[in-house]
Order: sequence, then C-alpha cells, then structure tokens
Amino acid sequence: MRAVAATAVVTAAVAVAATGCSSTGDGSSGGRTQAAARPPSIATSPPTTPSPASPASPSSPSSPSSPSSAVGRGRLVPRYEDGRTAEDRRTQRFLQDNEVLEHVTAFANERIALAYDVPVVAKSCGGANASWDPRAKDITYCYELVEETRPVFLEQAAREGSGSAADRTRAAEDGVIGFSNGVLLHELGHGLVDMYDLPITGKEEDAVDQLATLLLATGGEQHIDYAVSTINAWGALADAQEAGDLSGLFSDEHSLSAQRFYNEICWLYGSDPAAFASAVIAVGNPDGVLPPLRAEGCRQEYEQIHRSWNRLLQPYLK
Repeated sequence: MRAVAATAVVTAAVAVAATGCSSTGDGSSGGRTQAAARPPSIATSPPTTPSPASPASPSSPSSPSSPSSAVGRGRLVPRYEDGRTAEDRRTQRFLQDNEVLEHVTAFANERIALAYDVPVVAKSCGGANASWDPRAKDITYCYELVEETRPVFLEQAAREGSGSAADRTRAAEDGVIGFSNGVLLHELGHGLVDMYDLPITGKEEDAVDQLATLLLATGGEQHIDYAVSTINAWGALADAQEAGDLSGLFSDEHSLSAQRFYNEICWLYGSDPAAFASAVIAVGNPDGVLPPLRAEGCRQEYEQIHRSWNRLLQPYLK
C-alpha cells in the first residue's frame, strides 16, 4: 500500500512516497514553499454545488464560550492522566509537549457547539485504542495507540530517507500528531451522533470517518497534512492486515483498513480535484494511488458528505 506524501500537499498536490502504514481509530511540517488552496469550511457549501440549506460561512468564528446561533455551550476539555509505564509516560510527555489534545480540542471547539462539556482524556489503557464512551460521555485516547503507530511513521520516514536522523524523527512525530487528530475527530463524530441523536444510515464508523476527513480537509494547510498522515496510517495497517488472517475483520463494525485508506484518499481528492490531481493513477503518473474509476465519483462523494454533515450539524455549527 503506497503512502501519500504530505509534502506534496503543500505544493497543491498529493504525491506518492514509498510504501506506508498502521492503526485503529489517527504536525506541522517545516520547509513549506506554497500553501495548499483552502477548501471551503464545513459550514459553507462546496464551490460547484452550493446547498441552500447550508449556513453562511462565518468570517470570524464566535467565541467558543458564547456561540451565536449555535445550540449548546459545552466544550471539549483536554486532560492527561499519568502513564502507568515508563513508555506510557514518555508518550504522555510527547503529547503534552506538542499540545496535541489542546490543539485538536481548540480546533473543534471553534467550529461545533456541544450540549455539555466532554472530557478528552489521554491515558494508559492496557491496549491500543481510542473510544467515545456513551455512558461516561467522554473520549479516551490511549497512550498505547500512539506507541503502536509511531514505528509506522518512523519506517515511512526511513524509506523516504531525506534529511538527517533528527529530521526523520521529527517527520515521524508530525505523522503521529496528524494521525492523532484524525482519530480524535473520528471519536468526536461518535460523540456528536450520541449527543444530538443524529440520524445515520449505514455504518456509523464510515459516517464519522467522513466527518473527520471533512473537518481536516477544510481546516487549512496543517490539517490537510493531518488528513494525509491519517490516510498513510490506514495504508500501513492494511499492509499488516493483508499479511495476516482477515476472517475476523469482515464482521467488524469498522471497514477494512484498505477501504478506509482508499475512501479517505477519495474524499480528500474530491475536496479539490485540481489541487490533489496527482493522487490519481494516470498515464504519466504511475505513482498515483487512487484508481481512476473511483476518482471519477470522488467530487460527488465529497459534496454529498459535505451537504449531509452540514445539514445534520447546522444547528450546532458556529
């Protein structure tokens, strides 16, 4: 499974690096020379098919503590628990030093009003996971998931082989940060479905993957990089799954990692086909990863996702 190169995003394209990726549930990079064009906010209509039901794009979002027309004054509230093991404590320090929970919660709080405060807790869990708890009404991000994911991005950075060892380590850490954002926004999606009793047809896991990708794709250059990191992680996990026994995965509530990999590439490409054209396999672009038959419908898929989530979340958007 090929990895999508984040550096290509900043020059308005998705290129392809070597192979990539891993995990269950999702940094700023230096040296940018040209910012990617910013797709429309989740609160605005896609450029080619504006939806009359979509609220107008706010030029300056309301303060999270006082949403204007949005219902609810709750917020995501980040918290770190002390790790139980030495490795978990190193992971805790990594997340805290990079303010991972602080940044993703602030990003979401600027956009969506919640009915009540929701703790977002990084902690030792005894296994790699992230989850929304419908009883406790909180989001858990396990240190073990970060530890499972870090080698994926270290391997990817080593394959790309550019820069010093410190540069490769930083690139891997940026990948972990990006994947963490994707995972936590996915779990926020579960929380919103539960909190507001949102109607979902089909698999909820797929629906909240769509929301997470939509939020990242419309969040600006850095968050597009985060979307790429999340995609690369699904690609690596797909490689690991294909090397093992898939039988137990077919009945899982989650789509296969390979499906999530291609879905999220499709939706990111669909958010701006001109900017991400090099994601598509084509004559002269053998390093593309998205089959052209799937690519044909990606703009329509993205616009449908955009309209649907805007309609569901309209009363709660800031």
